[in-house]
Amino acid sequence: MQILVHCIQKSNDDFEELKDYIKMSSKWANIQEINKFNAQIAKAQSLSKEQSHTAYDNAYMPCLGGFCIGLDERGEELDSFEFAKLLKDNQKISFFIGGAYGLSSNFKSKMDRLVSLSRLTLAHKIAKLMLFEQIFRGLCINTNHPYHK
Repeated sequence: MQILVHCIQKSNDDFEELKDYIKMSSKWANIQEINKFNAQIAKAQSLSKEQSHTAYDNAYMPCLGGFCIGLDERGEELDSFEFAKLLKDNQKISFFIGGAYGLSSNFKSKMDRLVSLSRLTLAHKIAKLMLFEQIFRGLCINTNHPYHK
């Protein structure tokens, strides 16, 4: 199984635990984090929401593949067992985390599912940490590993 987590994050200053979740998950899945932040996105974010969405779309559209899940605060709220089901029957899963202005309506329409980690707006690196923990938890649920009790 391949799990790709696409993000738009200014710095690569992540929690050390993020790497731990990737390593612990590696017995069940090949997980990659792909940061798409670039100069075009940086410039667009200083101009407007619309230009930012266009820049995000330009960065993300070539990455569409497999079962695509967009993270959105208005997406479907799942419990850990429902989240685990998303991982169960897909060999390639692509998660997309929006930039400062979230994901565009156009891009969200291309997703197989929209999922909310919380109704709260979260800092990018906290959202990523929550996502990677839930991926690990979901893989554990699907393999009857005792991590999820």
